[in-house]
Amino acid sequence: MIMSNMDGATTIRTLQNINPLLPIIVVSGLATSEQVPIDKTAEHTVFLPKPYTTQELLKTLHAVISQ
Repeated sequence: MIMSNMDGATTIRTLQNINPLLPIIVVSGLATSEQVPIDKTAEHTVFLPKPYTTQELLKTLHAVISQ
């Protein structure tokens, strides 16, 4: 969510404006999705907190691909 030129929330909004159906996995070291400034109503966006296991990543990828 924190990057040098454009923050994660702006990047996500920009990508969603280009393609509203684009699946996005938001990965952050922040503890909960409530701390991450993203649109919680976006149906193609999911939050994956760090640290995560391989199983959690695979489960999240499967959920996003299945939407």
